[in-house]
Amino acid sequence: MDKAMSTSSKGKIEQMQEIPYQNAVVSLMYASIGTRHDITYAVSRACQFANNPGRQHWIAVKIILRYLKGTSSQKLTFTKSKDTSLKVFCDADWGSDEDERRSYTGYLFALAGAAVSWESRKQPIVALSTTVAEYMVLTETWKEALSITKTL
Repeated sequence: MDKAMSTSSKGKIEQMQEIPYQNAVVSLMYASIGTRHDITYAVSRACQFANNPGRQHWIAVKIILRYLKGTSSQKLTFTKSKDTSLKVFCDADWGSDEDERRSYTGYLFALAGAAVSWESRKQPIVALSTTVAEYMVLTETWKEALSITKTL
């Protein structure tokens, strides 16, 4: 998804205003934050075009909704295990946002095999290399780790 998919003609803008794009994106964001970490990246991308969505953006939102419907029986579970360690995963890409050339940050904290904290968002500044993008995600992950360990 990129800005080129947004509507530009007056007729198409009026047509897109009839579609509940913003309502759908807000609902998806709520699900992403609350229980469905697996859609966080896709929802983050869809939110970027809430002010001027195009037909392709709406199709992408419907794909996310279909995915949720198809996976509604799946759930997060905590398993009884001797290993109760906190596992951390983080990654960043380098400049994948074609409009602004910013990188995306993502991390996941799992306790007893279930996700307890996660995030996927665009980095605030443009990273000049893959290494810089990775350092930025490590910094954000470390800040979240400090916050989580204070509550445990």
